[in-house]
Amino acid sequence: MIQLEHDYLGQDFSVNVKAVNPSPSNFTGVFIGSYLQSVTTNLAVGFETLYQRPTPQSPEISTAYHAKLTATDKSWIATAQVQHAGILQATYWQKLSEKVEVAVDLQVLSTPTRRDAIAILGAKYDFRLANFRAQLDSTGKVSALLEQRFHPAFAFLISGEIDHFKVIYSSSVCVNMKLICHFPEKNAAKVGVGVMLESFSAPEEMGLVPEP
Repeated sequence: MIQLEHDYLGQDFSVNVKAVNPSPSNFTGVFIGSYLQSVTTNLAVGFETLYQRPTPQSPEISTAYHAKLTATDKSWIATAQVQHAGILQATYWQKLSEKVEVAVDLQVLSTPTRRDAIAILGAKYDFRLANFRAQLDSTGKVSALLEQRFHPAFAFLISGEIDHFKVIYSSSVCVNMKLICHFPEKNAAKVGVGVMLESFSAPEEMGLVPEP
């Protein structure tokens, strides 16, 4: 797999281009380009175009449009995204205090053959050396994650998920260096345990104050 990506940041705009598995011989691969422009101090709009060509005979192109509204004091952010396939996604994030953050995500699918929607409510609480995240969606699924740091480069994580609309209950345990835990969809109750190791090259990244 080959992925090429480039970002350009202007004074009031940003451009991103990406290519995944490009083939110069027949021009197959996935190509993504996005542009975000600040209209005012608080409002930014843009678009993202996806061109994929798995084979020379089957090219596909789609464009999504974005809008982002940010508070002057950066205490809340609202976003909206519309895709050509009839998919609408809206998000809202707000910082209630130095330790508490909440967010809402709404996804709506409206096509001639299918109409569906899902809403997700999430919250985050920061302790001195740990943080707790929890979310609840409209399908009845509840999940939580606790991250405990014993060192700036070492963290222990515990996650769990319960689907209240499923009647089959079982559990699984996963240990991974990066907390990439995947469980079968048939499980209605899931538990994960993880260890995360990170490397830092600068004292600022480790949370340390550099010497003068």
